[in-house]
Amino acid sequence: MITRVFASFRSGWLRLDGRLSTKVNDRTVARTLIPWFVVTIAAVALPACSELPGTGPKSLAIQGLSTDSVRSKTALPYALVDISADTIGLLSRPNLITFQGAFPDKGPKTEQVAGVGDVLNISIFEAAPGGLFTPATAAGARPGNFVDLPQQAVDQNGNINIPYAGEIPAAGRTLVEIQRAAVARLRNRAIEPQVVVSFNQQHASVASVLGDVNAPGVMPLNSVGERLLSVVARAGGPKFEAIESYVTLQRNGKQVKVLLSHVVRDPRENIFIQPNDVIFLTREQPTFTALGALNQNVFGFNSEITLDTETFTLSQAIGKAGGLNDNQSDPAEVFIYRYEDRSLLKKLGVETKKFTHDRIPTVYHINLRDPSGYLLAAGFQMRMRDVMFVANARVVDYYKLLTLIGNTANTASAAANATTGVHGAARTKW
Repeated sequence: MITRVFASFRSGWLRLDGRLSTKVNDRTVARTLIPWFVVTIAAVALPACSELPGTGPKSLAIQGLSTDSVRSKTALPYALVDISADTIGLLSRPNLITFQGAFPDKGPKTEQVAGVGDVLNISIFEAAPGGLFTPATAAGARPGNFVDLPQQAVDQNGNINIPYAGEIPAAGRTLVEIQRAAVARLRNRAIEPQVVVSFNQQHASVASVLGDVNAPGVMPLNSVGERLLSVVARAGGPKFEAIESYVTLQRNGKQVKVLLSHVVRDPRENIFIQPNDVIFLTREQPTFTALGALNQNVFGFNSEITLDTETFTLSQAIGKAGGLNDNQSDPAEVFIYRYEDRSLLKKLGVETKKFTHDRIPTVYHINLRDPSGYLLAAGFQMRMRDVMFVANARVVDYYKLLTLIGNTANTASAAANATTGVHGAARTKW
């Protein structure tokens, strides 16, 4: 292909040979030859664009070869909120999702009850030998007048079976209530009977601890009540640092997710665990994305940056991204993108009836040209998956345009000089 281009160029040059033999200066030849040469190159090069290097298909190919598509010209609705003295009070608070706010019942169960599948130890005492369970001949061979029954499992109907007492309801009852029911059944048969019931195996009053812990499993809960961190510790503790671990608690169909370091830092978040709770630990390194006119020579362009602490502010985020680019950024146009809860936007004064979902796309704006801007940035709390964007100054677009014009002029000038050189060489040869 290139050979054909140069052959065509030579043919065109030879056709101009008659004109070159006259006293026409180099500039005239350049003006005559350059348009023809550019058109020839464009005509040959445009069909060959598909052969140029690339990282994938062209956008026109993707759009044109699709079997079907769903296209939309409707823009995503979002709320725009200025970070100001009026809003910083709410925006300076860390993540408002907490266990204590989601689960109002913060205390342990008053008493532990038996459930289906639990296995119970049952001992029956009598006041004198020769009774229903302690024959007279065995009295001297034991320290007391009692008998240990085989372990009793609470069946699917919620009952246990005690000889001479029959089926006794156990599910949903405390151990003391089960003891009283057994004594009432045996009172007219045994000699002043007393019954002691204790747990052998617990399958109803348990909590499941899963995920990124060292010993996941099902944990029986003791009768005095256990808190969240205690149960996690019995599961071997978290595999990763608290700042990187999230605790998800599932209870009665409700699910809440809180950063583990927040539970460690705030004792009120270390709530009591209840039977059938599911605790799931996951490692999610909290990060935000920094885009736009930033000095990111250390982190690379368009960086994903780690939130090192639970309370990480916008000023820290800007600092970690290398600061604003002095030659490119507009300090008055700094934005943070996130999905925000409807309840918070209502408190900020946003008319939320215009939005369909409870998680509303939100853009926060801060003006760092304002002398108080960095004070506001020092209070604004960043969150995981936030996107921070610093816009270019308007003059940057003019600079890009002037650069493009300058590069084009330089290219044209170089082409003219090259043509003049070719013409000089041709005159010398011919």
